[in-house]
Amino acid sequence: MMSPNTSSIRARSSWGRVWGVACGAALALALLSLAFVWPSAESEMDGLAVAVTGDADAVAGFTRGAEDGLGEVIDIVTVEDRADAVRGIEDRSYIGALVLGMEPEVLTAPAAGQVPAAFMSQMAGQLQATIDGQVFSGVTDGLRAALSGVAPGGPPNGAPGEAPTGPPAGAPSGPPPAALLEQIPDALPAVQITEVVSYSEGDPNGVGITSAGIPLTVGTLLASILIAFTVTGRWRRISAVLALGIGGGLILALIMGTWLEVLPAPFGILWLALAMSLTATSSLFVGLHSALGRAGLGIAAVLTLFAAMPWAAFAVPYQFLPGGLGAMGQGMIPGATTTLTRSVSYFPDAATAGVWWALIIWAVIGLACFFVRPDRLAPSLRPQTPSTTSPTRSSEETHA
Repeated sequence: MMSPNTSSIRARSSWGRVWGVACGAALALALLSLAFVWPSAESEMDGLAVAVTGDADAVAGFTRGAEDGLGEVIDIVTVEDRADAVRGIEDRSYIGALVLGMEPEVLTAPAAGQVPAAFMSQMAGQLQATIDGQVFSGVTDGLRAALSGVAPGGPPNGAPGEAPTGPPAGAPSGPPPAALLEQIPDALPAVQITEVVSYSEGDPNGVGITSAGIPLTVGTLLASILIAFTVTGRWRRISAVLALGIGGGLILALIMGTWLEVLPAPFGILWLALAMSLTATSSLFVGLHSALGRAGLGIAAVLTLFAAMPWAAFAVPYQFLPGGLGAMGQGMIPGATTTLTRSVSYFPDAATAGVWWALIIWAVIGLACFFVRPDRLAPSLRPQTPSTTSPTRSSEETHA
């Protein structure tokens, strides 16, 4: 006779199932790694603009010289004056600007990201090297001309087929070398670097805002799965999603804005931005689970984790990602959240309507999924009716 516990012992998995699950897990890991690594590995600097202003001749010369070099990497835009360049940096039209003239200046925006800031620092070094080279070339040409008795760029005296350009031999020709040496400036013109939009004191290097995107997305994902498996009932689930968005957004705004100052945006705007992000993610997860069951969770994970996170461009400008993936990522929740929180924190003049609408649309899609299927309780939670009463119990009540 079999013991009562024998029926509860599970049969061992077949070897085919073991190998199938192992291969499937390895394939999923490979796809996840590819989704994250490939966009970064194939990224190229493209789609960014730098403003140039200052002396007209210097700007024209710089623009001509940069056509075959920098022009292939970034867009060089000539603006009216320094104020226009500053406004363009503040609304994220340009990653920086060059002010050319007697007092050269490079305007940067470290808060735009580490890569644009590093690029502008490199441009400042190249501009300084160019100025130093021009000064050195002018001084050496002048000395050479004085020593040879010709004007800079002219032919030497007595050259075949040319009329003499200098005084007779033995006569003084132009300023002596000592006088030219006295004209050399004591210090070469130094390129000044001015930070137009800097990181906050709480996050001076931008590490906090760069690393905040992944835990924010993954944390919301886990909270959404918890709601999906522990809360039943359409309106109760909707209430839980909204509570997560409003309450979670409030807590994150207090931590990342008020306390750590990683996101130094006005508190109300930051709260609203984070609340919209949490609501969009949680409503998508819980809504798809309500409509499609566990398959819905898989679809939501693909939309927010496997696809959207690699395209969110947490650490680099989204324009760098290949094949338009960066632009697509701006229309998904992680990418829209990253751009929105950075803009409201450091670039309040930047256009953000697109990313606001992206979060709103995802939230509406998620909430609409709650109404795809009728609001049905799980069988174990349904109240018993006379029709579902067991025959044995009915018989006992009759004889009683």
